[in-house]
Amino acid sequence: MTLRDPLHWVPVRYKLALMFLSVCMLAFGVGGTLVSRSAEGALEGEILRRMEFQSRAYATALDGHLKMLVSRSEDFASDGFIRDHAAKLQAAVTDGEAQQLRAELRRHLLVNKLPLVEDFTDLSILALDGRVLLAAREAPDEREAAELSEAASRGAARCSEWLPARAQGGLPRVAIATPLLDRDDGTRIGSLVTWVHPGVWIVGALRANELGEASAEGQVDLLLIDREGARLAVHSSLTEGDGPSHDSDLVRSGFGLDLLPPEEARETSGAHGGTDRHLFSRSFEVATNGWSVRVDRRAESLMTAVAGLQSRFLGVGMILAIGASLLLFFPMRFLARPLLQLASAARRIQGGDFSARVEVDSTDEIGVLGESFNAMAKAIEERTERLEESAAELRHGQRELRAERDRLNAVIASMRDGLVVLDASGKPVLWNRAAGPLLGQLEVGALRMQSHHACERRKLDEDSCLRCLLDVRSEPRSCVMEIAGGVYEVHSTRLSQEDGGRAGRVLVSRDLTDRIAQDERQIHQERLAVLGEVAAVVAHELNNPLAAISMYNQMLATDLGGDRELSESVDVIQRNVETCKRTIRELLDYASDVTPEITPVSIADVLEDVSIFLRPLRERSGVELETDCPQEPILVSGDETQIRQVFVNLVVNAIQAMGPSGGRIEVSARRDGEHVVVDVSDDGAGVPQGARDAIFRPFFTTKRRGEGTGLGLSTSRRIAEMYGGGLELISTGPTGTTFRVRLRARQEQPA
Repeated sequence: MTLRDPLHWVPVRYKLALMFLSVCMLAFGVGGTLVSRSAEGALEGEILRRMEFQSRAYATALDGHLKMLVSRSEDFASDGFIRDHAAKLQAAVTDGEAQQLRAELRRHLLVNKLPLVEDFTDLSILALDGRVLLAAREAPDEREAAELSEAASRGAARCSEWLPARAQGGLPRVAIATPLLDRDDGTRIGSLVTWVHPGVWIVGALRANELGEASAEGQVDLLLIDREGARLAVHSSLTEGDGPSHDSDLVRSGFGLDLLPPEEARETSGAHGGTDRHLFSRSFEVATNGWSVRVDRRAESLMTAVAGLQSRFLGVGMILAIGASLLLFFPMRFLARPLLQLASAARRIQGGDFSARVEVDSTDEIGVLGESFNAMAKAIEERTERLEESAAELRHGQRELRAERDRLNAVIASMRDGLVVLDASGKPVLWNRAAGPLLGQLEVGALRMQSHHACERRKLDEDSCLRCLLDVRSEPRSCVMEIAGGVYEVHSTRLSQEDGGRAGRVLVSRDLTDRIAQDERQIHQERLAVLGEVAAVVAHELNNPLAAISMYNQMLATDLGGDRELSESVDVIQRNVETCKRTIRELLDYASDVTPEITPVSIADVLEDVSIFLRPLRERSGVELETDCPQEPILVSGDETQIRQVFVNLVVNAIQAMGPSGGRIEVSARRDGEHVVVDVSDDGAGVPQGARDAIFRPFFTTKRRGEGTGLGLSTSRRIAEMYGGGLELISTGPTGTTFRVRLRARQEQPA
């Protein structure tokens, strides 16, 4: 059955106005009543929740502060000085001794204990039977002392109930009774009573936790209720956030603290937390001493915001309904037909007929809407045509891009060099088959990938090579690394981020294993061929004369006996002979790749040996040798004989460069980061211009035939590079020449 409109005979323009009037009356009448009551209930609930939270926060803050005070009281009770004097006062002592003990104990409490805690006002010592042995300032009465001693006898520090003020207008009191235990057997020998200032305790706890409410939200009444029902009323000025501080004179005077007996307190019940409808109340327990904290607020100031809300809703609703009806009555006559035309044209456009238009016969908003609708329909028709053309072009471009992609994939797959494209997080997104070894290392974290040569950027951790290559922000880099048993040259370049490109890296790897192995074999064979001939000639020509020199030198040493001066010369001859033998042996070792003996070598000791070793040669040539080494030891790792040979070669070359006229040689050593730098400078004629690029080639020499072999500088550079450094010509000219030796410094291990 079809439901018929009961007001079908009423025109739409009147029907809409009547409906709007009814909706306004219903919304602002019934709805206003519900909203006002809901707002009142929500406000009450929010107030009670905030008061619940406030009482819990106050109780938590007071409980935490009270725990701290109990802990400090227990710390005072553990003082050996207090326990010893309390035990002695209860022992059989004379009146004079007891008086002296009390004076010492009182002074200890006043000077060393009370100033430590601002909340404590007094300290008392009680005997086992409840007698007052000593009070720092004012002794409690016998009844209070007995109750506090009874509380302390239960084995732990306990907080008393509220105690009345001693005098009219005085402060309410609360005390913490703590047992005093014997230092030897741990038995109880008495009690320590710490008297707490309630105002300092309460305000200090609230300020320390940044608690407090602004007075604009309504007056807050705070009550602390003990286990017997006695209540301490705290004035609202002490709970406000901008109230006085805990150490102010106003708080210490007891302002705003009133102790109420149990019979004057109201019992809490009802929806608001109290019997009074105009009072909001919430309470929470203080865990340490079993007290409770209650927060009260007056309802009048808090509920002002919703008072009269219902009547205002109804009045405003009636006014708005009447005014809206008058304003909408006449314009409604001219809305129905144009809107129906717009709806019909919109349905035609929805069906795909973009030629649909509406007739415009007015210049008001409806007419403007009709013109806008026609313009929109025309724009949709034109854009639909352009979109169809663009779609055809995109399909054509997509086919071309697919063909380009296939060609690019074919080129990448046919490359002999490995190619890996990484995104910003270092994850491979594109690679070819030749990049298999590099890709495998990236997937396992490059645990077995390391630099093939010494790298200045390499750190102590194992994955520094990986981070150096994959850093998205770093500049393009190229390095040779050992990957999975092979040697690869890897070029790392960052992806261009221009025109919105994504960040990443492109890695290109080339397998150099076979080429490096072939180069090394060729170099090694050439080196063996050259040094084999040299070693054979040197061994044949020098071994026999050296053997004769060594034999006659030993005979000379035997004949000299105790002649110290000549014996030193004999020792120098013998060391020179041994050096020559070692040189011959090193030439043979060079051809056979014998591993040197690696030990810690002191640069200062090596330079001193070189100076002593070459002293006869220097004195004969009139050359002065000066060494400059820092006081702290500089150590390198290497073969001491080989390192000494480097500096012997450099100093001998410097002596020969200065000729018979003599000169000065300066050798300075210093630590430079991870290396040791040694500069050898002379004031000779310098290296000729045409020979500076060839002085480090084997068998190249600028000396006359018979004075040099051309192996000194090449051998020295090889030794320096062997130990992580190098040898280079720093400067040369008519005023002198400087060679620089760099050796990797020894990293001392911690003891």
